[in-house]
Amino acid sequence: FTAHPVNARRDQLVIDAVTGLGETLVSGRATPDHFLMARDGSVLARDLQGDEPILSDGELVRLTEGALRAEERYGAPLDMEWAIDQAGALRWLQARPITQLPADPNELDTKPNPEDVYTWCNIGEMMPGAVTPLTFSVTARGIDLGMQWAYRRMGAKVPQSEGLRYVGMYFGHLFLNLSNLSELASAVAGSSKSQMCIALCGRDIEELADPEPEPSWRRAFNGARYFSLLVSATKHRNDLDALLAGLHLPELGTARDLFCGIDENLPQVWRAYELHLLSSSSAGALSPILLGILAKGEAPTQEHHAEIADMLAGAKNVESADIAEGVERVIDRLLVHEGSETAFAAADPEAALAWLRSSEAGEASREFAHYLDRHGHRAVRELELRQKEWAVDPAPLVASLQSGLRARLELGARHRPAPRLQVAALDHPILRRLLPLAHAAIRTREHTKSALVAVTTAFKHAYRSLGSQMTEEGWLPDQDAVFFLTHQEIGELLAGRNQLAEIAVSRRRVIDYQMPLHFPEVFRDRPEPLGPTPIASGDGALVGKPVSRGKVTGRARVVENLEQAAALEAGEILIAPITDVGWTPYFSLIAGLATDVGSAVSHGAVVAREYGLPAVVNLRVATSCIQTGDLVMLDGDRGTLTRV
Repeated sequence: FTAHPVNARRDQLVIDAVTGLGETLVSGRATPDHFLMARDGSVLARDLQGDEPILSDGELVRLTEGALRAEERYGAPLDMEWAIDQAGALRWLQARPITQLPADPNELDTKPNPEDVYTWCNIGEMMPGAVTPLTFSVTARGIDLGMQWAYRRMGAKVPQSEGLRYVGMYFGHLFLNLSNLSELASAVAGSSKSQMCIALCGRDIEELADPEPEPSWRRAFNGARYFSLLVSATKHRNDLDALLAGLHLPELGTARDLFCGIDENLPQVWRAYELHLLSSSSAGALSPILLGILAKGEAPTQEHHAEIADMLAGAKNVESADIAEGVERVIDRLLVHEGSETAFAAADPEAALAWLRSSEAGEASREFAHYLDRHGHRAVRELELRQKEWAVDPAPLVASLQSGLRARLELGARHRPAPRLQVAALDHPILRRLLPLAHAAIRTREHTKSALVAVTTAFKHAYRSLGSQMTEEGWLPDQDAVFFLTHQEIGELLAGRNQLAEIAVSRRRVIDYQMPLHFPEVFRDRPEPLGPTPIASGDGALVGKPVSRGKVTGRARVVENLEQAAALEAGEILIAPITDVGWTPYFSLIAGLATDVGSAVSHGAVVAREYGLPAVVNLRVATSCIQTGDLVMLDGDRGTLTRV
């Protein structure tokens, strides 16, 4: 196969070989030697049936080169049969196209640069898993342009670029280009490569070289500009609120009319990202500053990280915390309704939703409607344009309400966070002055994130309407296919490039392969997906970053996606790759939180602190090393997760 027949990768070939006639292989009576090849003829993996390989390295190279020549002449990936006789002569027997081959999972990859250092930190929390091509062309571009404009306002020399400068994509996953992001560290006094890495990744990145600094006078001047932007967060917040209030996208018309209306308003997306980045930058900047003050210039310890988590726990009236608190208010109304246990808690999700929306649910129905009015634009992976928000698809929300109600019926009183005493901040005069600013920065960050999601949701509605209209007019086979074209390609399809409809369907078939892939936290050039992580044995502790203090021992619930979260039971320790806002309704149910990815200002960390839940992030391999049902001890003081 000149492309991988399972995952559709065009950079890999698969060669299967048996001795004797090929009929034994085709009929399934023989298990072949299996070789995974790169296009340069190097062997990536071997699975041999005997002690010695059937094919030599030289024969593998001959097969690879010959197959690629045939592919080039045919113009498409091929399934080829061959034979090598006793004299060593290679004979090609037949060739045919690989049937039902999806799109290349690397089709839209960023052009790699061997010098660039990338990370999935931060952006992997914002947008976990693979994104659709439409999201790449809108959301990723919005993030990138927002960063470009914000960096220029801070004084960094950012060249004009039509392409993406700070965001890259490989295998459908988004990554941050740390090499280009370090431009700000070289241009602004008070900023450094180390601070940037700690804010994004929770640690300094040794693979990333310190950038060549600008002259001192320029750094000082830009530092003043940077500070003025940090203290004007309220203005940027208000500007984003005004942008959202004035945003109007067409909902009716021909497909071309709808597309033109979206296209004319796309600059509003770019502007929304710029305003969110400007208004929330102080939250990212203050966390490493607080950490540096606490550590007195030394390398911060786990105890320092834990103390910072305690300090940040005092931020009140945080938007995302109300997502969890609002769920509790709905459950409070359900508890006083005599029929809720049978009609809601024990019902299937569809019937439960119908009952909750009916007049029979009384106050619970009204509280649920109020909740959707305030938070209905939110969802898991909420910046993915294909992802339906809670107002459109409340099924995930209903599942969390059912779990929470069952737990309250079984255990009684709802959990309320205990007050925190921030001793370190009280003892340090500078920290005492900075802490209210940090709390305000967190509130602003969460507010503008909600507004940014609301802007994105408006475009979700518009693209869904466009997809429906294009289906009605015969441009696409179904509404969902619109998400598998870039914004630019949608315009090209409407201009007559009809083969794009088939390309969209082919791309949709490969996203199931792309979605669960995992990558190194930091890499150069182009990443290779990681293989499965062996399950850890013994009682060795996994070490991450403590973001909410406290210790708890309980049963682990390993959850790879939000659908699996419906199985959570009260008192379990949630172990997940990440937790974005879509997971928030479950926080009143769990006893602790551990994630593979995250930082002190991650969404999950913010809500965990408000709920007084021990939380450790950046454990990297927790979801691979722990299994559901394991008894584990989560230490939010030391930043460890241990099987006991």
